[in-house]
Amino acid sequence: MTSQSCQRGPESAHMPHRGPCHTALRSPGSSPCGCGLRPPKTRGGHGKPVKSSTAGSSWAAACLAVLLGLLWLQHVPVAGVLEVKTAETTQVVSLHDNVTVLCEIPGSPRLDITTVGIIWSLKNERNESEVPIYEFYGNHLKVLRPGANVSLLGLERGDASLHLPSIKLSEAGEYRCKLVVTPEKAEGTARIDVVADPALELFVEPATQRNGERLICKLDGFYPEAFDIQWERRALKDSHFQVITEGIITGPTVRNDDGTFSVTSSLVLKPALEDHEVIYYCVVSHRSFHVPKKLNVTLPKKGSVEIYVTIVGPCVLLGVVLILTKVFCPWTCCDQGAACHLAGTLK
Repeated sequence: MTSQSCQRGPESAHMPHRGPCHTALRSPGSSPCGCGLRPPKTRGGHGKPVKSSTAGSSWAAACLAVLLGLLWLQHVPVAGVLEVKTAETTQVVSLHDNVTVLCEIPGSPRLDITTVGIIWSLKNERNESEVPIYEFYGNHLKVLRPGANVSLLGLERGDASLHLPSIKLSEAGEYRCKLVVTPEKAEGTARIDVVADPALELFVEPATQRNGERLICKLDGFYPEAFDIQWERRALKDSHFQVITEGIITGPTVRNDDGTFSVTSSLVLKPALEDHEVIYYCVVSHRSFHVPKKLNVTLPKKGSVEIYVTIVGPCVLLGVVLILTKVFCPWTCCDQGAACHLAGTLK
């Protein structure tokens, strides 16, 4: 509680009264000798009042600062500063994913939705200016991007995050969240990048009159355009990989109707004989992959193919001849024997 008192010395008997000259804060159980705006006087006697000193002035100033601080905390409302929290790093999402762009007030406050307004806008590579996506304030609700939504229940808890179903490549860019909680306002930005991972295919293209046997590695439907393809090989019974640098033809990239890209890389296989089976790898790197992806195909050793053609082929042919001989030989012999027997009878 606050107590006030005023004591006047004899010298001030003819001076006009100027109000309280001693103010102190004390609790109900504290001593009345509290902190005042002047140092306490000496007890006893009716001597002259104690003159103010530099130490006493400092002491009074400190007490005044404490008093004003307490009054400010107890009776003056603190003007809070509205803040919003958004993603600090770029959010990488896949094409056609359902995406949530974060924007929320820290601390999960309870808000009166009638005093809250939210506007979302997008600035992408195609637009120099920001394009509005979603607006809500009072009785006004305007959705300019089909399917865009901010949960009103979440908004009451301070969550103004934007929900976008089936995101498109053109919706990559900087999103701005403008939030108003009357009479304060705040805004934040978040970056969204959209990627599309390629469909991969690896197969052997048979030799033709003009071209030899080739391996084909196809990438289809990827975004962004940047990519890397590397060819490797290793023996089936060997763990050592060998990077191939010759006989490779890659590109150019082709832009698809949906904005994604496609590309083909080929590896010409040399006709040299191999004394073991070989595994060929197409190693693809793209931003949509956390790690490079590998496709592989195993080719049999050339010697085994040639042996199959030169040895197994004639054996099959000889077997066919023997089968035909066994089938037709009895009839031939029988016909010859009957003819001989008939000739002897006639004689």
